[in-house]
Amino acid sequence: MSTAISAQQSITLEDGRRMAYAVFGDPAGQPCLFVHGFSSSRWLAGWALSAKVLRRHSVRLVAVDRPGYGLSTANPAGGFTDWACDAAALAGHLGLDRLAVIGVSMGAGPTLALAATRPDLVTSTTILSGMPPVGPGERWAPDSRGDALYWRLARHAPWLLRRLCSATAAMTGASTRGDADRLIRRVERGLSDADVRAFRELVRDADARTAFVADLLESSRQGGAAMADDLRRYLQPWGFEPADVPGPVRLWHGTEDPKVPVTLARRLAARLPRVSARFVPGGHFAAFAYQEEIIGEIAAERR
Repeated sequence: MSTAISAQQSITLEDGRRMAYAVFGDPAGQPCLFVHGFSSSRWLAGWALSAKVLRRHSVRLVAVDRPGYGLSTANPAGGFTDWACDAAALAGHLGLDRLAVIGVSMGAGPTLALAATRPDLVTSTTILSGMPPVGPGERWAPDSRGDALYWRLARHAPWLLRRLCSATAAMTGASTRGDADRLIRRVERGLSDADVRAFRELVRDADARTAFVADLLESSRQGGAAMADDLRRYLQPWGFEPADVPGPVRLWHGTEDPKVPVTLARRLAARLPRVSARFVPGGHFAAFAYQEEIIGEIAAERR
C-alpha cells in the first residue's frame, strides 16, 4: 500500500489556523486532493490506496487533515464552504491551479463544497461511500446500532455526544500503543462481513498496517470534538446544494453499506447534475476494490 512521500507538512491559514497534509504517490504526478471521512486523518490514504496504483498512473495525492483531526487546527464554527476556502488556500500554497478531488464517507460534504464554490480549480470530483445531506426531520438509520446511537445523540443530545466521542477518542488513542494485529482484529469485530473481507485486503502488508495504526492515532490526537462536529454538521444546511456542483462527479457506493445506506447515495446521485454513479457489491469499503479504475480515471484527465 501507500508509503508517504512526505508524511507531515502544514500551512498556516489567514486566520492563524494550521492545515496539515501528507503527499503520496508520484511527487511529479497529476495533483489530486484526498479528503478523509469520520474519525480518520491524512493517513487514510496510506492504507486505503495503493502506492503502486498511484505511481503507475502518475498521480500525486495530497491527503489533508480536516479541522480538528490529526495536526489541523479545529474550526467548530466553520462549515463545508469555509473548509473549501482552506483547501483553495492549500492549493495556492502548493502552486496548483487545477486539481481533482476525492472525498471519502463524511469527507463528501467538504469535497462537494470545494467543487461547487471553486469550479475553476476542480477538474473532477470522486465520492467514495459518501454521506449526503440530511434534511430537517428526515429519519434514517445505519445498520450498525453503535452508529445509529451517534446519530440519535447528534439530533437530540449533542452535549452527551461530545462526551461519548471524547471517550471513544481516548480509547482509540490508547489502543494504538498495542500490537497492530490485535488492534486490527479488534476493529474487525465492529465490521460487517463484507467490510471485514475488504479491510483485510487493504491492510494485508506491513506498510498498510503501519499506516492504519498511524491513522487511528492521528484521528484521535485532539480528542473527539471533531467527530461530534462532523455529525452535527451533516444535520445542518450545507451552505450550498449538490445541484450547485457544475463539474463531473464520479460516485462509488457499496450496495450493502451499513454506515451510509445505498438509498441515501442514490438520492445524492439524483441531485448532482453531471454524475456517473457506480453501485457495486460490498460494504463501506467496497469502492477501494476499484481503485485501479478510480485512479485511472483521474489520470486520464491530463490526456
